[in-house]
Amino acid sequence: MRIGYVVAAATPFEFLATLDPEKPISLYDYVAVDHVEHDGGEYVNVRLLGQIVRLYRDPYSAKRDLPLYSVIREVSDNILEVQIAKVKVLGYVHGGDLRQPKHPPRIGSPLYLAEDEEIAELFRVEHGLCVGRLASRNLDICLDLNGVKRHVAIIAATGSGKTWFSVVLIEELLKKGAKIVVIDPHGEYVPIRDSIYKLGPYTAKVVKVSRHHTGDLMYKIGVLDGEPDALANAAGVPPGAKKIRYAIYLAWSYAKKVKKSTGKPLGLSFLRLVLHTALRGEAALNKLFQQYKIEGDFPMEDLRQLAKKDRHSIFSALTYLRRLQRLGVFSSRSTPLSKLLADITILNLAGVNEEVQDYVVAHLVNRVFQARVRHVRSLRGVQIPWPVVLLVEEAHRFAPPKALRKTRSYEALSRVASEGRKFGAYLVIVSQRPSKVDPDVISQCQSQVIMRIVNPRDQEAVRESSELLAQVFLDNLPGLDVGEGVVLGPLVRLPVVVKVRDRVLEYGGADIDLAAAWRVDKTADVAQMWRRLYSAPPTPSLLLSASRLKVLRKIREGGRIAVTLLDGDREVAVTIEDGRPVCSACGAGKPCPHVYKALEETVEIV
Repeated sequence: MRIGYVVAAATPFEFLATLDPEKPISLYDYVAVDHVEHDGGEYVNVRLLGQIVRLYRDPYSAKRDLPLYSVIREVSDNILEVQIAKVKVLGYVHGGDLRQPKHPPRIGSPLYLAEDEEIAELFRVEHGLCVGRLASRNLDICLDLNGVKRHVAIIAATGSGKTWFSVVLIEELLKKGAKIVVIDPHGEYVPIRDSIYKLGPYTAKVVKVSRHHTGDLMYKIGVLDGEPDALANAAGVPPGAKKIRYAIYLAWSYAKKVKKSTGKPLGLSFLRLVLHTALRGEAALNKLFQQYKIEGDFPMEDLRQLAKKDRHSIFSALTYLRRLQRLGVFSSRSTPLSKLLADITILNLAGVNEEVQDYVVAHLVNRVFQARVRHVRSLRGVQIPWPVVLLVEEAHRFAPPKALRKTRSYEALSRVASEGRKFGAYLVIVSQRPSKVDPDVISQCQSQVIMRIVNPRDQEAVRESSELLAQVFLDNLPGLDVGEGVVLGPLVRLPVVVKVRDRVLEYGGADIDLAAAWRVDKTADVAQMWRRLYSAPPTPSLLLSASRLKVLRKIREGGRIAVTLLDGDREVAVTIEDGRPVCSACGAGKPCPHVYKALEETVEIV
């Protein structure tokens, strides 16, 4: 279908076209121009494809110095309007390849709406992740599975549909046989477990960090697997509390030596035992040292001196370790990876503070990555035999810019971002604040899904992280509808605006319906008021009669409420004053359907 003509600014990369104002042309739709291109030593006739990236209307031949308002006011019924489109050239398909033109289209060339088959050819992939359709027309769009190998960033303002897209992406990855680990700070992905059957015969497991939240099993971390300073951070010890941290370090170091000498798995209970023993005096401490003889040096004297000179620091260290032990996360042994992993594993971090979340995420990500490294390099130790996708919700919490805040999980995620591709560990980061995600991490995500973004800082962060996001797309980001996003990078042959499809799996990230959350239970309230008035519940026949009445008016004047009802073809007035109803049809003190209907309206007014 011809929709216009090429009119100006024609280059091999973009041009302006005038459109038929009567034709329904959409932003982001695809167009075509018949074109002659020199290819392979000969001239060939090709269809040059483009995408409309800007639409606007102008009055014909209006000059800048023309008093336009006055003219339009006088001739508004007869004014001649033109519709202008800015078209970004995508290229032409020749020999199965998408090629870029070397020559611009001719001025005056007819502009056509591209056929669905032409567009489908542009985005055809063998292993597709079918996440939705084109925003401009009802044509399914599938992303290239291999684009996930270059890592993915899903970026959008709150409420724009990023978690919805993440769930749809999870569905498509599961269909392709992927193994997925979701880092879930608020438990939003937990409902996937109970709805996974809707998608197919897949396994889902929820691993919790707090005893009081939903999960199939607790994530346990061996106390001696990490570093004592990180353990102190997880316990909430202030960074400046050097002596408290030193007490934890001494207890941890001794436990590490004992484990090495005896082979016994030791947890927080042993660290607390060491500190308790130190408080009991030198004799008790010597007895402990004799009981667990260790090889190598250990600053026993430092622990003795700390117990003598700064008992308060040891008491404080015990308090912090006790709090940490109550969480149930830190144990003598880490939960085996084999018990954690399913087709999709959701790490439910709800219920613990940011320090513990950071520790747990760093611990799990490092274990998954190292298991993949061992498998690829045939090294001894725990291995994961299949590639893993790590989806990190609210990535700005775990990988903030180094200058802003240092986290343990940043180091783990940064390593996956830079080296994971070689070992089959792929990152999908999800964030509403790209400006608060470390630039090195986000720039490693070469595939990006960018949904509605309004914040200028976040727009700038997106622009800096993506070499493929044209300014025209960046300018249009605030105007995207909920559920629409620009997809670019290895996921697609060309940048494309997608409308995300309906999901199958459930998730808990939807906005709260305030009307539903605050809605008064009228039935219970009215029944209670009725019992106070008449010392008996309303009968079923009375309720049926009340349901047939129509409210015409309701007025409140001070403590008096007047409700006018339509009963058949007559109007009935009910007044309620000082809690006593009077019906114009049935009188005062008599239970009737009119009073019941008026009480329903009273609940709403009050």
